[in-house]
Amino acid sequence: MKAGPRDDLITFQRYKQTENSFGEPEDADEPTAIGEAYAEVIYGKGSERREAAKESAKVPATFRVRANTLTRSIRTGDQIAFDGAVWDIESNVPLDRDGREITATRLS
Repeated sequence: MKAGPRDDLITFQRYKQTENSFGEPEDADEPTAIGEAYAEVIYGKGSERREAAKESAKVPATFRVRANTLTRSIRTGDQIAFDGAVWDIESNVPLDRDGREITATRLS
């Protein structure tokens, strides 16, 4: 992964499964923090933001992080807490040999 300004601390969150009083699995009400990483945050282009605004007011961003056990385990359905907002993760793909590129959206 090319050196870049990975100076924004992000927190990964995941909904954990718990058991209800009948022993049945259910998702927890609140997500749990599963780790942190420094990221380079790239907000969607102006044209992407305008298109998103037409559809549902979602703002896209890409979070570039170093690849490690935590960042490789991130999946769709997990979330990122960053800049006072919660971002829903849509994809997590390799970036070069030692990086990951995570795409997420938040409601504006």
